[in-house]
Amino acid sequence: MKAIAIYNNKGGCGKSTSVINLAYHFSLDSRVLVIDTDGQSNTSRFFLDEPKSGLEKVLLGEIEAIKGEKTRYTNLDVISATAAINDVAGAFSGFSDKKQRELADRLVNANSDYDYIFVDLPPTMNDLTGQIIGACDYVFVPVELGIFSIQGIPKVTDVISKSKVRFGGAYVNKFDRKNRADIELFKMFSGQLGGKALNTTIPYSKVIKNSITYTLTAQEYMGWNNAGKAFGVLADEIRERIGE
Repeated sequence: MKAIAIYNNKGGCGKSTSVINLAYHFSLDSRVLVIDTDGQSNTSRFFLDEPKSGLEKVLLGEIEAIKGEKTRYTNLDVISATAAINDVAGAFSGFSDKKQRELADRLVNANSDYDYIFVDLPPTMNDLTGQIIGACDYVFVPVELGIFSIQGIPKVTDVISKSKVRFGGAYVNKFDRKNRADIELFKMFSGQLGGKALNTTIPYSKVIKNSITYTLTAQEYMGWNNAGKAFGVLADEIRERIGE
């Protein structure tokens, strides 16, 4: 089993969309669990008609574990989030570091019968987020190109380093190949990250936006289109990065 966190401390960069689409592609030949730890519940609502609370009880030590709920995808289950998780961070910070690690590990790694676990994280950094990242095997960072986003990358990689999790790399989301500024920013992005910059970019496209609106993955919505194929290409590159 390998646990993969998708994280950035900036909202709107495509974390939930990435988790949804990557988990789908990995589930085509593997058993996958998605853990949504973002109180906005966007990932949960994509997969389930009604997200259920419960994971916050694991993080507070009230229960030992929680099982994933079945989705319409054969090999893909979800541990959903609700707004209840927004009230956990304060109490969680009051635990000792050892206890925090134990609880985060219990949430992420109690489900060993899956091949892959994808964790959707909120755009915040606190003890809770840091410990959940640290309980994973790898973290990948989606980035929407912009000078401030690129300048903020060192802060994100510093968080990853402190969490002692393997940094799989960062990839660009909403990339506009027709925009000269995006091309220049991508060069800056790649130069700053070196080998940690993934080759795959996710294009700026109505295909991806519309697919989520219709509760479909990009592949299901328009898989013959380059945008529809993009997350499949990204999934393949991530597999290579983690040694599959």
